[in-house]
Order: sequence, then C-alpha cells, then structure tokens
Amino acid sequence: MRILTPEFMVALKQGMLKPILERVQKDHTLMLAIRDGYVNIYYRGGNILKATKNGDSYKTFFAVQYAKSEQVVANPEEDIRNKADAQKLVACFSERKNIMDEYFAGRSKTTEQEFQQLVARENNNSSISNETEYFVSDIEVTVPHLTRFDIVAIRWLASQRKKGSNCRAALIEMKYGDGAIEGKAGLLEHLKDMAEFISNREKYTDLLKTMESQFNQLDELQLLDFNKGTSNAKVKLNPEDKPEVIFILANHNPRSTKLQKILSDPEFDKYEQLKLFDLILCLKLFRIRTTCKQHAHFNRVS
Repeated sequence: MRILTPEFMVALKQGMLKPILERVQKDHTLMLAIRDGYVNIYYRGGNILKATKNGDSYKTFFAVQYAKSEQVVANPEEDIRNKADAQKLVACFSERKNIMDEYFAGRSKTTEQEFQQLVARENNNSSISNETEYFVSDIEVTVPHLTRFDIVAIRWLASQRKKGSNCRAALIEMKYGDGAIEGKAGLLEHLKDMAEFISNREKYTDLLKTMESQFNQLDELQLLDFNKGTSNAKVKLNPEDKPEVIFILANHNPRSTKLQKILSDPEFDKYEQLKLFDLILCLKLFRIRTTCKQHAHFNRVS
C-alpha cells in the first residue's frame, strides 16, 4: 500500500527531511509522490529524488541514466542523517534539473509523463487550484496483473466539503497526440482494463483506501492548496459509488477523424451500457472541470 509511516511523516514535517519538503512546497516544478514506505520527487515527470528509510537515516537516490557520459553527478546516492545533509542535497537540485532538461530534450516519449505532473500541479497546488474540484493523489499507478493508471484523483466538490464522504474516485488516462488513442494502449483497450478492474471489488476497494490515505497525507504535508472552510473532514471513498473514468487528450488534432471513429465504435458504446463508471473526455485541457458540455455520459471540452 502506497502510504508513509508516522515516522517518515514526522521526518518530513519537522525532522531531518524537512528541508526537502520545504523545497517541494516552494517549487511548483517539483512533485512529491507517496510510495510504499518511501517518496519519489518528480521533475518534468522524471524522478529527481527517491528517499527511503535506512536505519536511523534516509537513503536518497538520483537516476544517473539522466546524465551524459561526460557529466559528473554530485551525490547520486546520499545518506541523510540531519537537516544539514538534506540542505546540501537540496542545493544539488538545480544541477540535477539541468541534467534532466538535457536528457528530456528531443525525447517525445517523456511528454505524457510531463503532462501528468502538470495536471497534478494545476489541480493540487497552483495559483488556481482552489478553483478545482479534483485532487490528484498519485501518478503512475500499477495494479499488478490487472491494469495501470496515469493519474488517480479524488473529486470533492467545493459545495460538499463539510463531509469527507461526499467524494468520488477519478481514474485518469493521459494521451498526448492522436497517435496514442488507438491500438493496444488506446482508449478502447483502457476501457476494457478499467471495467475489469472496477469489477474486481477487492482490488478496487484496496485502491480507494490507498487514495484516501495518500490524499490525507499530502494534505498533512501542506501539498494541497484548497479552501476547506471550517471543516476538518478527512476524505472517504465508498466502493459502492460510481467512479469517474477520465481521458485527457492533450494536443488533440480537431481535423483528425481518429477520435470520432473510436467514439462511433459499437465497442465503445458497450462500456457505456455497463454503467460501471461515468466517462469523461477532456480535450486540450489540464485543469479538470465538471462543467464541460455533456454528450451522453461524456463531458467534452474542445
């Protein structure tokens, strides 16, 4: 289960890892993702830092494959034993960002991951995040032998935040360009996988519990920026509530017929009839809205 121990949370909030958390709080190009007993910090969709518990200290890692052969990476693996160690590591972030920028240049395959992080930032802690009603709890989520999700989020309407139970799960797939919506990793295949996963009540319930815990821990770490009013409610997801399945199509070409062909496919209609989830389609949109123009069970944005 992707959740941090109480000890890890204390280290981030007030202990030896606090300088790292403070940097993430101030730097919106970074995203802290909660994993099973450790954290990943993402930059442009790539992992700029992994931190794991290591006895009385924390072991940190930077993926050296981002560096060119002639580049020397300072402290790719470093033990953090106190705040001073963490501050030295944070000082390396600028150099690491430059290394990663060079690596990502010209690599189109990294674009989807970068936009995943952009969606998370815009909805969680940007200057307009208080206007959203979706909060990203995680990215790059894999359910072994069943499916994977680019993004999982919690829909919590501003008018319903007095109770944490007024929430719905949102399972999100990001597609960059029309070339990504067909074939084995296309929309129809994802719908098939999502329908099978949601029908597996045990696995689906486990995911909802993880999303609840991640949301509450991200909120505790002050990585979510939204108006709670006077409520101190904790989110609670009910497996019996119908989730939303959202496809975000970035840089969709309106002249292309690929999307219309998929929407007209009888196989596509079959999943609508299952009534397992509400299906939402967002075109060229990174801040998710509930006020999109509706077409059947789809919300379309052009």
